[in-house]
Amino acid sequence: MEVKLSLQNKKKIEDIVEVLKNKKSFLITSHINIDGDGIGSEISLYIALKKIGKKVEIINQDRIPAIFKFLPFSEVIKTVSNEEEAKNFEVGIVIDCGNLDRAGKIKKIIKKLPFIINIDHHLTNSQFGNINWIDPSFSSTGEMIYFVCDKLGNIDKNQAVCLYTSIIYDTYCFTHHLSNYTLDVAKKLINLKINPEKIAQKIFCEKSIQSVILFKLALETLKFNKKKKVCSMKVTKEMFKRAKAKEEHTEGFVEFLISIKGVEVGVLFKEKDKGVKVSMRSKGNIDVESIAQRYNGGGHREAAGCFLENKGIEEVEAIIMKELQWMEF
Repeated sequence: MEVKLSLQNKKKIEDIVEVLKNKKSFLITSHINIDGDGIGSEISLYIALKKIGKKVEIINQDRIPAIFKFLPFSEVIKTVSNEEEAKNFEVGIVIDCGNLDRAGKIKKIIKKLPFIINIDHHLTNSQFGNINWIDPSFSSTGEMIYFVCDKLGNIDKNQAVCLYTSIIYDTYCFTHHLSNYTLDVAKKLINLKINPEKIAQKIFCEKSIQSVILFKLALETLKFNKKKKVCSMKVTKEMFKRAKAKEEHTEGFVEFLISIKGVEVGVLFKEKDKGVKVSMRSKGNIDVESIAQRYNGGGHREAAGCFLENKGIEEVEAIIMKELQWMEF
């Protein structure tokens, strides 16, 4: 069954593909604290460009989390080390990134490139590209990249694995923010002989010892507010140290909070050197993106986050809980 896109989306894809076909060299990047949607999208587009003979590299600020190293071609992803590395690229492709500041250290490199393609499914995107394809109706940026890759040529099994990873990661196994296209695209990817069960297991069912120990410590901070409709949890720097864990080991923590029966909003506070990162999830009745936006963050109604600089974890907890206190449950 053919997946039908709007005329506006078709035009954006045509504009993007025209540049991809006519230019010779490309730098692909995504946001700091790179996640499954960004990684899957990057690699799939990398493969598509390589297949048509282009010079292409993926360079991010941060290393790829261990849980995504099963993806084909994951070893080609570099971390930014020298601005000279990117001086010969004609086009920068920024994926799943609401603004250039979110790209981290690679922002300086991207800004020097003569042409930028910006592809994102976050409503709060600042439209910083020469071509901006921004559409929050899509489940994930990977879902958008599927249509770009499909237009460039036949999608192969390796790309299908990456794109399916993007989609199930950002929808949390098809539990939120599905678009009109999500299930049809997923079916097309599965028909390319990928193993959807194995992919889901790799992402959601294989926890490291560090993650388990960290989760045990964080559970001791579990709190319920607003007649038990808000559930929160904290991960302090001391906890990271005790568990010998990194931020990537908090994967799935906030989703656990929202899985509790009766809870409408889950909030995870992660203490970092220069502030506190806040991750929020909602079952849909509460718009957590509106809270994130007040603190220079973003996301979606059901999943959003922000970073509050130069504040302690207790202070940030009080700020966000006060915001939620005023929401209508």
